[in-house]
Amino acid sequence: MMKNIYSIAFALLVALSVMSCSKDSGKSGKLARPISNQELQKQLITLSDTLSSKWQVMVASDSMKTQQMEELLGSIPPNSISAQERANLQKAIRRLPTLRYDRRTMRDSDMIDYYDHAHDSVWNALQAYLPPAEVETGNALIDSLRNQIKEHHNEVVFYRARYDMKAKEMNTLLRRYRKRLPKLGKPYDTLQPAPLFQWVEKNEVEPVEEE
Repeated sequence: MMKNIYSIAFALLVALSVMSCSKDSGKSGKLARPISNQELQKQLITLSDTLSSKWQVMVASDSMKTQQMEELLGSIPPNSISAQERANLQKAIRRLPTLRYDRRTMRDSDMIDYYDHAHDSVWNALQAYLPPAEVETGNALIDSLRNQIKEHHNEVVFYRARYDMKAKEMNTLLRRYRKRLPKLGKPYDTLQPAPLFQWVEKNEVEPVEEE
């Protein structure tokens, strides 16, 4: 389900990007125009900084969601959950950050799937101690936390889609101008294509490499 929603979100963002962008030297296909080394360096640094920024925003949202889940657990009245069940759930929530992938380990898509599954499992277990989602609890703090957690959860696919859009631009530039990179020195000669959240088909068209 998450992958289907992600695909739809990514397609919408790509469509909006195509409509709003008039210049992109990193597009696949025939080179639109040659770019200088200086311009290539500028584009690579800009994309690298943008990727880092989008990643930090995404991780901050995820960390906030986990923090709010623990706050929500602490707000559930004692007569609704036993001390042992509360302790077990607290342990599961605090374990989530240790399971989270990073920009290197996400090359293994199973790690992303495992983290998503673990997060959903803990969230579902937590919700089992609350009234149905469409019913307010009468506790303003609990209702607010639950709504905020849902908002963070719904934003995941869009954060990932936005990240992938910039990662694809970066990867296209790196592949297209790979012969130039060693001549640009550090850090350009050590840059590597960024892993994507999106599943990439093996027959996807590769960008035309500069001659």
